[in-house]
Amino acid sequence: MILEELLNKVDDSQLLWVSPERQITAGELKRDIVACRKLFPLTDKPRVALELSDSVSALTWMLALDGFSEVVFLVPASLQKSNDYVHLKRQFQANLTVSESLDCKVRVPAKEEYVDGNPTPAVRYATRWVLATSGTTGIPKLIEHSTDSLTKTCKVDVSRGKDFIWGLVFDPFRFAGLQVVLQALSSGSKLVLCNRIESFSGQVNFFRDSHANALSATPTYWRKLLMSGALQGHVFRQVTLGGEPADRSVLNALKSAFPSARVAHIYASTEAGVGFSVTDGLPGFPQRYLDEGIAGNKLRISDSGTLLVKPEKHTPVISGGASLTNAEGFVDTGDLVEIRGGRVHFLGRDSGTINVGGNKVIPEEVESVIREVEGVGEVIVKPKSSGVMGELVTAEIQILSSVSDKAVFKNAIIAHCRRRLEKHKVPALIWFVAEIEHNSTGKINRT
Repeated sequence: MILEELLNKVDDSQLLWVSPERQITAGELKRDIVACRKLFPLTDKPRVALELSDSVSALTWMLALDGFSEVVFLVPASLQKSNDYVHLKRQFQANLTVSESLDCKVRVPAKEEYVDGNPTPAVRYATRWVLATSGTTGIPKLIEHSTDSLTKTCKVDVSRGKDFIWGLVFDPFRFAGLQVVLQALSSGSKLVLCNRIESFSGQVNFFRDSHANALSATPTYWRKLLMSGALQGHVFRQVTLGGEPADRSVLNALKSAFPSARVAHIYASTEAGVGFSVTDGLPGFPQRYLDEGIAGNKLRISDSGTLLVKPEKHTPVISGGASLTNAEGFVDTGDLVEIRGGRVHFLGRDSGTINVGGNKVIPEEVESVIREVEGVGEVIVKPKSSGVMGELVTAEIQILSSVSDKAVFKNAIIAHCRRRLEKHKVPALIWFVAEIEHNSTGKINRT
């Protein structure tokens, strides 16, 4: 599949992308794709690093490069500013870079290299797309995907899609953000790009003013939205959560706040690709998925308690060709899971556990318990070095305005944790903070 082909299903006059700077119709996007290709040198086997910060320009170039480039590294804006990027770009071995300065030789193709006004390369590539993992708990990895693997769960239904206006708060070149972009493009839905608006309130205002009725975000971002009250009374058709475990409290709160919305928790990873969605309003997923599979994926639990996924018709590889799968074709996602009450619950990342005197503590498990206390808005659990225990469990908590006595409230939290958790999991230290930060991927900032 060539991504540009999706545009042919949409009327040229239809508004597709809306950003604070501009709006673009399907016809204008087709024109801009041709303009980008006229700037692109038709070299042999181009490996392109696409590192534009403007989302509309970056996505336009992505569509323009499809079929024109052998491999494209979709570089998130936040990654460009990190210390990891120099290493990753060297690892990718780009021979062309598309940036604000257009770091490639500008060359207008000869007349014979056009077909119907559109430049065409001598070789049409089945472009491979390289995405960086979030690197939340380690150095990011570069993972290759095909166009088919990225779009395999996208619903191509333009008649229904025109009723949806998707808000984009993820970076479009992160796996979760790219899924929103491709779903909107596949179904001819309008896409509201508010991800480059720096302030949270600015994002929400632009999202609301653009009448967006569908949003995919992390549970952390949704909790922040609910606490702010900024979208009170807003009508959603689709509410999607992903990127972190979704506990019962946030699922119930979303259903209560947006009763007409379809609420879905999506499990997916950059390494394994899109996995599956759960829409029954409960955390985790039914245990039967382990026996029956789901959405073409086979699932298992490893001996160490992590979820294994075997994607359908897709073999995940690290850029350069090394396979991520074991001998049976399964990818170890690194997500710790546990079976309780006929469901498989997500606990947290294996790489993020805290070692308390030789006992493993999963921060997300403790956070979920603390959120059960009425008055807790958000929480992050972190380790603190200890000469005796190795590490201690600490918690930073953002409280709601309804809490009047902080000392009494802290004692209530500790008492609740002691009832619900083993002794070594109970926070040794608790601080109240004004706000819990989240990173560019929308997740709690654990660094």
